[in-house]
Amino acid sequence: MTRKEKADGILESSRLLEHLEKYGRPHVIGSCRMDMMAWNDIDIDIENQGMSLEKLYQLTSYIIETFHPFWYEAKEEVNDEGQTVWFQGFEAMIDGERWNFDLWFFDRETIEKAEAFCDGIAARATAAQKEQIIGLKQELIARDLYAFDKFHSMDVYQAVLEEGVAAIEEFLEKSPKA
Repeated sequence: MTRKEKADGILESSRLLEHLEKYGRPHVIGSCRMDMMAWNDIDIDIENQGMSLEKLYQLTSYIIETFHPFWYEAKEEVNDEGQTVWFQGFEAMIDGERWNFDLWFFDRETIEKAEAFCDGIAARATAAQKEQIIGLKQELIARDLYAFDKFHSMDVYQAVLEEGVAAIEEFLEKSPKA
């Protein structure tokens, strides 16, 4: 079973997407949407037109009761554009595997841009390039180089799709961050 299939199974069995409908329309994004998962990570953006701090607390209860996370974070913040956004992130053991979930509450326009970006990458990448992307991400993870302050997915997509990079050594050699 692929990571994507496992992710879909988790979303179905937990009914997470159905539950999120109470707060706004959920959209699976990121590597799960593109079927390029290098690790157990599910990113979901939810349209936040009706979100509030009180609803964030209600969602917290559902997440704790359903997933029993060993790590959990929730916050309300104002982004650079002056918009209020909410975040819930958690990690849980599911079927003996560690899974990360990032739930962001954004406006519809922000989510549509994220979906268009993901769909564009997925449509552009050949099957071989998708495998190269997954492989590079896994190599970066193994070397502890895949993080907010290090390399991101965007770096990998650009290297593979625009520069033709296929191996980790070439990626690190060409990258100004290395």
